[in-house]
Amino acid sequence: MTGLRNGALRNGKLRGKFWPLGRELSPAPADPEATESPADLKTTKSPAGPAGAATGRLRTAAGRFTPAALWQHHRLFTVAVLISVAPRIIAALGFRPALLIQDSFSYMYDGVHLRADPLRPSGYPMLLWVLQPFHSLLLVTVLQYLMGIGMGVIIYALLRSRGVPAWGATLAAAPTLFDSREVWLESSILPDTLFTFVILVAVILLLTTRTPRVWQAALAGLLVAWASVIRGNGAFVFVAIFLFLLIRRVGWRALLACVAAFAIPLLGYMAVFDYEHGQFDITDSTGLFVWARTTSFADCAVIKPPPDLQPLCPDRQPGYPGGGPAPAWSVHYLMNERSPAAYMWDPGAWYRHDAHPGYTGYNNKLAEEFAIRAIEAQPLAYLKTVGVGLMHTFLWTDRSESYLSMHFTTKPHVAKLAPYQRHDEMLYAHTASNTHPVQPWAFFMFMYQLPVYFPGIVFFLVMLGGLAGVIRRWRGPGSFAVLPWAVALINLVVPIALTEADYRYAISAVPFACLAAGMAFMRTAPYGSRQAAGTPAVPAA
Repeated sequence: MTGLRNGALRNGKLRGKFWPLGRELSPAPADPEATESPADLKTTKSPAGPAGAATGRLRTAAGRFTPAALWQHHRLFTVAVLISVAPRIIAALGFRPALLIQDSFSYMYDGVHLRADPLRPSGYPMLLWVLQPFHSLLLVTVLQYLMGIGMGVIIYALLRSRGVPAWGATLAAAPTLFDSREVWLESSILPDTLFTFVILVAVILLLTTRTPRVWQAALAGLLVAWASVIRGNGAFVFVAIFLFLLIRRVGWRALLACVAAFAIPLLGYMAVFDYEHGQFDITDSTGLFVWARTTSFADCAVIKPPPDLQPLCPDRQPGYPGGGPAPAWSVHYLMNERSPAAYMWDPGAWYRHDAHPGYTGYNNKLAEEFAIRAIEAQPLAYLKTVGVGLMHTFLWTDRSESYLSMHFTTKPHVAKLAPYQRHDEMLYAHTASNTHPVQPWAFFMFMYQLPVYFPGIVFFLVMLGGLAGVIRRWRGPGSFAVLPWAVALINLVVPIALTEADYRYAISAVPFACLAAGMAFMRTAPYGSRQAAGTPAVPAA
């Protein structure tokens, strides 16, 4: 009986009837598109030794990316990518020279001078500085469009290589390819697309092999260091990456390489910042943003701050509503409650008129001390504020009417450019034009964004599905899916905890959430499955 079974398995005759046994012996593709063509299975024999073999492998790999091969094996996704190019072309033609908000002009200024900005980290201006000789905002947005499409390709490629059906991998990439808010971000002079792309590449580097190698760990650490000065919460992503490497037991060399590649560039940036501003940090505003976050719950009657911190109390700020903060779930809160940003940017805010006005190390330390005291005195109120902000991301702000919801609009987000804004734009792009719609392309984009977006409730279900898959299949694909899922959670929670609930920040979690959901529900274990000694594998279909 054993001989008959093994003989039948060698001939592939029992694959349909005894599929579970066959799956243990050799992973099979999930659908016809997962099978390789005979051309892909050929090996190249070269008399030139290792160099010739490497050339043969490159030729074989290149053959898989020809138009004919893509159409034969990845038809559904190829069509999706081609369609996703259309809204990006329409956005580029319909809104010129680019989408600009208040932050965009400071990024352009830093892109010319390449300084350590006291308010925002300068990782994005590093890219703008490289592109500055071309004096083209269109070039910046086109590069960001390519990053957006590239993220969809990366998600699809990883999932397909791990046996996910073509339709499932395409579905996981669809929010990144088609969400109108993603296209809005790519059309804007803002760092979010670059931040998400850099983090995604770092994560994918660690998922392409069962055990990441030293060079992969080092490159991932370097990319996360760059992401940390693109947006501040990149440093929290490194914690997830470090723990993932520990779980995968990569060895001390890979761990050390990752830590060094992350720490050395980041410490170098902080040293430059200390030289320019006298504070060993990446900005002079981190404490100010956290202070603004605490205005949503801080009660100085409970905190009892010392005299030097009392001017920071919310009820001492201009425009503070009488009667204290409104209940988080009340109608008054939804309609009238001041956001942390309203306190932060108010012309009468305390830090603008004290002994050392502005974004200074002095004010940053005061704000940080107040925020720590507020959180220590009211930890439950702080956790409730973060939880409410997280749920609002899924249930409230995904289609709000403010410019933070990332809508294409008939009027520019900055109603009239101030002289300094015109100056900054002229320095970088040799134009002082505000964003203006160009018809009929703008009209097409208005019509596109109405139905085509990633609903918050679907986002919530994707996060839950990814978590369920991680827990259910922890000893298999779930142990790999935990990394993108953790990065998605960090990109969701950290901005809410340190600044405010802003869907512009939350959108950077979408690719990782979709990737985690796809990985957690793979039919087979990633990177192949172990095979019993002496047991022949079932041949591929």
